[in-house]
Amino acid sequence: MIILPAIDILDGRAVRLRQGRLDAVTVYNEDPVDQAKRWIDQGAEWLHVVDLDGAVLGEPKNISIVERIAALGVPVQTGGGLRSMEVLERLHAVGVRRMVVGTSLVTQPTLVAEACERFGGAIVAGIDARDGRVAINGWREGTEYGVLELVQELELLGVKRLAYTDISKDGMQTGVNYGAYRALVGQTSIPITASGGVSTLDDIRDLASLGLQLEGVIVGRALYEGAFELAEAIRAGRGEE
Repeated sequence: MIILPAIDILDGRAVRLRQGRLDAVTVYNEDPVDQAKRWIDQGAEWLHVVDLDGAVLGEPKNISIVERIAALGVPVQTGGGLRSMEVLERLHAVGVRRMVVGTSLVTQPTLVAEACERFGGAIVAGIDARDGRVAINGWREGTEYGVLELVQELELLGVKRLAYTDISKDGMQTGVNYGAYRALVGQTSIPITASGGVSTLDDIRDLASLGLQLEGVIVGRALYEGAFELAEAIRAGRGEE
Protein backbone atom coordinates (compact mmCIF):
# COMPACT_ATOMS: atom_id res chain seq x y z
CA MET A 1 0.00 0.00 0.00
CA ILE A 2 1.39 3.38 -1.04
CA ILE A 3 1.77 6.14 1.55
CA LEU A 4 1.01 9.60 0.14
CA PRO A 5 2.14 12.47 2.39
CA ALA A 6 -0.31 15.33 2.03
CA ILE A 7 0.54 18.90 1.13
CA ASP A 8 -2.53 21.14 1.36
CA ILE A 9 -1.99 24.61 -0.10
CA LEU A 10 -3.90 27.62 1.15
CA ASP A 11 -2.82 31.19 0.34
CA GLY A 12 0.46 29.80 -0.97
CA ARG A 13 1.34 27.99 2.28
CA ALA A 14 1.39 24.33 3.33
CA VAL A 15 -1.38 23.88 5.91
CA ARG A 16 -3.69 21.33 7.48
CA LEU A 17 -7.36 21.84 8.26
CA ARG A 18 -9.63 20.13 10.74
CA GLN A 19 -12.66 18.55 9.06
CA GLY A 20 -12.11 20.82 6.06
CA ARG A 21 -12.85 23.98 8.06
CA LEU A 22 -11.11 27.10 6.80
CA ASP A 23 -11.37 28.59 10.28
CA ALA A 24 -9.34 25.71 11.73
CA VAL A 25 -6.02 26.12 9.92
CA THR A 26 -2.55 25.11 11.06
CA VAL A 27 0.33 26.42 8.96
CA TYR A 28 3.22 23.96 8.76
CA ASN A 29 5.41 25.51 6.09
CA GLU A 30 5.36 28.88 4.34
CA ASP A 31 6.71 27.16 1.21
CA PRO A 32 4.86 24.04 -0.07
CA VAL A 33 7.72 23.24 -2.45
CA ASP A 34 10.12 23.14 0.48
CA GLN A 35 7.68 20.84 2.29
CA ALA A 36 7.58 18.57 -0.75
CA LYS A 37 11.38 18.39 -0.74
CA ARG A 38 11.31 17.45 2.95
CA TRP A 39 8.94 14.55 2.31
CA ILE A 40 11.07 13.43 -0.62
CA ASP A 41 14.20 13.55 1.54
CA GLN A 42 12.37 11.28 4.00
CA GLY A 43 11.64 8.73 1.30
CA ALA A 44 8.26 9.75 -0.14
CA GLU A 45 7.30 7.61 -3.12
CA TRP A 46 4.23 9.74 -3.95
CA LEU A 47 2.92 13.16 -2.92
CA HIS A 48 -0.72 14.19 -2.54
CA VAL A 49 -1.11 17.92 -3.24
CA VAL A 50 -4.39 19.76 -2.73
CA ASP A 51 -5.14 23.32 -3.86
CA LEU A 52 -7.55 24.31 -1.08
CA ASP A 53 -8.14 27.73 -2.62
CA GLY A 54 -9.06 26.00 -5.86
CA ALA A 55 -11.42 23.59 -4.11
CA VAL A 56 -13.36 26.50 -2.61
CA LEU A 57 -13.27 28.85 -5.61
CA GLY A 58 -13.84 26.25 -8.32
CA GLU A 59 -10.61 26.68 -10.25
CA PRO A 60 -6.95 26.13 -9.33
CA LYS A 61 -5.25 29.11 -7.71
CA ASN A 62 -1.90 27.52 -6.85
CA ILE A 63 -1.27 25.63 -10.05
CA SER A 64 2.24 27.09 -10.50
CA ILE A 65 3.20 25.63 -7.09
CA VAL A 66 1.79 22.24 -8.10
CA GLU A 67 3.86 22.41 -11.28
CA ARG A 68 7.03 23.15 -9.31
CA ILE A 69 6.34 20.20 -7.01
CA ALA A 70 5.70 17.91 -9.98
CA ALA A 71 9.09 18.97 -11.38
CA LEU A 72 10.86 17.50 -8.33
CA GLY A 73 10.61 14.04 -9.86
CA VAL A 74 8.38 12.16 -7.41
CA PRO A 75 4.92 11.15 -8.72
CA VAL A 76 2.27 13.67 -7.74
CA GLN A 77 -1.46 13.22 -7.23
CA THR A 78 -3.28 16.54 -7.10
CA GLY A 79 -6.78 17.94 -6.70
CA GLY A 80 -8.68 21.10 -5.85
CA GLY A 81 -10.81 22.90 -8.41
CA LEU A 82 -10.09 20.57 -11.33
CA ARG A 83 -13.31 21.22 -13.22
CA SER A 84 -12.29 21.69 -16.86
CA MET A 85 -10.49 19.69 -19.53
CA GLU A 86 -8.11 22.62 -20.03
CA VAL A 87 -6.86 22.39 -16.45
CA LEU A 88 -6.55 18.61 -16.59
CA GLU A 89 -4.54 18.82 -19.81
CA ARG A 90 -2.22 21.45 -18.33
CA LEU A 91 -1.49 19.38 -15.24
CA HIS A 92 -0.99 16.22 -17.27
CA ALA A 93 1.39 18.05 -19.59
CA VAL A 94 3.67 19.10 -16.71
CA GLY A 95 3.93 15.57 -15.40
CA VAL A 96 1.22 15.27 -12.75
CA ARG A 97 0.55 11.53 -12.59
CA ARG A 98 -2.93 11.50 -11.06
CA MET A 99 -5.62 14.18 -11.04
CA VAL A 100 -8.38 14.10 -8.44
CA VAL A 101 -11.79 15.23 -9.66
CA GLY A 102 -14.35 15.89 -6.94
CA THR A 103 -17.24 18.29 -7.41
CA SER A 104 -17.49 17.50 -11.13
CA LEU A 105 -18.39 13.90 -10.26
CA VAL A 106 -21.79 15.28 -9.30
CA THR A 107 -22.09 18.46 -11.38
CA GLN A 108 -20.34 17.49 -14.65
CA PRO A 109 -20.59 13.74 -15.27
CA THR A 110 -20.01 14.26 -19.00
CA LEU A 111 -16.66 15.92 -18.27
CA VAL A 112 -15.74 13.03 -15.99
CA ALA A 113 -16.54 10.49 -18.71
CA GLU A 114 -14.50 12.45 -21.27
CA ALA A 115 -11.59 12.82 -18.86
CA CYS A 116 -11.59 9.09 -18.10
CA GLU A 117 -11.55 8.33 -21.81
CA ARG A 118 -8.73 10.81 -22.38
CA PHE A 119 -6.54 10.10 -19.34
CA GLY A 120 -7.64 6.66 -18.14
CA GLY A 121 -6.31 5.70 -14.71
CA ALA A 122 -4.75 9.14 -14.24
CA ILE A 123 -8.21 10.39 -13.26
CA VAL A 124 -9.08 9.75 -9.62
CA ALA A 125 -12.65 10.15 -8.43
CA GLY A 126 -12.30 12.08 -5.20
CA ILE A 127 -15.32 11.21 -3.06
CA ASP A 128 -15.62 13.26 0.11
CA ALA A 129 -18.41 12.32 2.49
CA ARG A 130 -19.90 13.32 5.81
CA ASP A 131 -22.20 10.80 7.54
CA GLY A 132 -22.24 8.70 4.39
CA ARG A 133 -23.39 11.56 2.13
CA VAL A 134 -21.21 13.05 -0.58
CA ALA A 135 -20.08 16.68 -0.15
CA ILE A 136 -18.89 19.02 -2.90
CA ASN A 137 -17.53 22.56 -3.44
CA GLY A 138 -14.70 22.33 -0.97
CA TRP A 139 -16.83 20.21 1.39
CA ARG A 140 -19.16 23.16 2.01
CA GLU A 141 -22.20 21.76 0.19
CA GLY A 142 -23.93 18.47 0.89
CA THR A 143 -25.71 16.29 -1.66
CA GLU A 144 -28.28 13.53 -1.56
CA TYR A 145 -25.79 11.04 -2.98
CA GLY A 146 -24.77 8.13 -0.82
CA VAL A 147 -21.17 7.01 -1.31
CA LEU A 148 -21.96 3.58 -2.75
CA GLU A 149 -24.67 5.03 -5.00
CA LEU A 150 -22.18 7.50 -6.49
CA VAL A 151 -19.52 4.82 -6.91
CA GLN A 152 -21.92 2.72 -8.98
CA GLU A 153 -22.59 5.66 -11.28
CA LEU A 154 -18.88 6.41 -11.59
CA GLU A 155 -18.16 2.87 -12.70
CA LEU A 156 -20.50 3.48 -15.64
CA LEU A 157 -18.61 6.67 -16.47
CA GLY A 158 -15.34 4.76 -16.76
CA VAL A 159 -13.67 5.75 -13.50
CA LYS A 160 -10.66 3.52 -12.81
CA ARG A 161 -9.53 4.84 -9.41
CA LEU A 162 -11.15 6.22 -6.23
CA ALA A 163 -9.97 8.36 -3.34
CA TYR A 164 -12.37 8.39 -0.41
CA THR A 165 -12.24 10.91 2.44
CA ASP A 166 -14.33 10.74 5.59
CA ILE A 167 -14.65 14.47 6.33
CA SER A 168 -15.51 13.93 9.99
CA LYS A 169 -12.16 12.19 10.46
CA ASP A 170 -9.99 14.47 8.34
CA GLY A 171 -7.30 16.29 10.28
CA MET A 172 -8.59 14.96 13.59
CA GLN A 173 -6.10 12.11 14.25
CA THR A 174 -8.91 10.04 15.74
CA GLY A 175 -8.49 6.92 13.62
CA VAL A 176 -9.81 5.93 10.21
CA ASN A 177 -13.36 4.89 9.36
CA TYR A 178 -12.32 1.30 8.72
CA GLY A 179 -15.91 0.13 8.17
CA ALA A 180 -16.44 2.56 5.32
CA TYR A 181 -13.39 1.29 3.44
CA ARG A 182 -14.30 -2.33 4.09
CA ALA A 183 -17.75 -1.63 2.63
CA LEU A 184 -16.25 0.03 -0.43
CA VAL A 185 -13.89 -2.87 -1.06
CA GLY A 186 -16.90 -5.18 -0.89
CA GLN A 187 -18.98 -3.14 -3.33
CA THR A 188 -16.54 -2.24 -6.10
CA SER A 189 -13.43 -3.64 -7.75
CA ILE A 190 -11.93 -0.18 -8.40
CA PRO A 191 -8.63 0.54 -6.59
CA ILE A 192 -9.14 2.82 -3.58
CA THR A 193 -7.00 5.36 -1.75
CA ALA A 194 -8.04 6.12 1.83
CA SER A 195 -7.90 9.56 3.42
CA GLY A 196 -8.83 11.06 6.76
CA GLY A 197 -8.09 10.26 10.38
CA VAL A 198 -4.84 8.28 10.26
CA SER A 199 -3.30 8.69 13.70
CA THR A 200 -1.17 5.59 14.31
CA LEU A 201 0.73 2.95 12.42
CA ASP A 202 -2.04 0.53 13.39
CA ASP A 203 -4.46 2.57 11.26
CA ILE A 204 -2.18 1.98 8.29
CA ARG A 205 -1.83 -1.72 9.11
CA ASP A 206 -5.61 -2.09 9.40
CA LEU A 207 -6.15 -0.52 5.99
CA ALA A 208 -3.42 -2.65 4.44
CA SER A 209 -5.22 -5.74 5.76
CA LEU A 210 -8.08 -5.03 3.34
CA GLY A 211 -5.88 -6.23 0.47
CA LEU A 212 -4.31 -4.85 -2.67
CA GLN A 213 -7.49 -3.09 -3.75
CA LEU A 214 -6.84 -0.56 -0.97
CA GLU A 215 -3.85 0.71 -2.91
CA GLY A 216 -2.89 3.77 -0.90
CA VAL A 217 -3.47 6.00 2.09
CA ILE A 218 -3.07 9.77 2.34
CA VAL A 219 -1.45 10.84 5.59
CA GLY A 220 -1.35 14.43 6.78
CA ARG A 221 -1.46 15.75 10.34
CA ALA A 222 -0.05 12.58 11.92
CA LEU A 223 3.16 13.05 9.93
CA TYR A 224 3.33 16.78 10.51
CA GLU A 225 2.81 16.34 14.25
CA GLY A 226 5.38 13.55 14.51
CA ALA A 227 3.04 10.71 15.53
CA PHE A 228 5.32 8.49 13.45
CA GLU A 229 7.98 8.90 10.78
CA LEU A 230 7.29 8.63 7.08
CA ALA A 231 9.73 5.72 6.78
CA GLU A 232 7.77 3.85 9.46
CA ALA A 233 4.51 4.49 7.61
CA ILE A 234 5.98 3.23 4.35
CA ARG A 235 7.15 0.03 6.03
CA ALA A 236 3.73 -0.46 7.65
CA GLY A 237 2.04 0.01 4.28
CA ARG A 238 4.27 -2.68 2.83
CA GLY A 239 3.55 -5.04 5.71
CA GLU A 240 7.15 -4.80 6.90
CA GLU A 241 6.42 -3.25 10.30
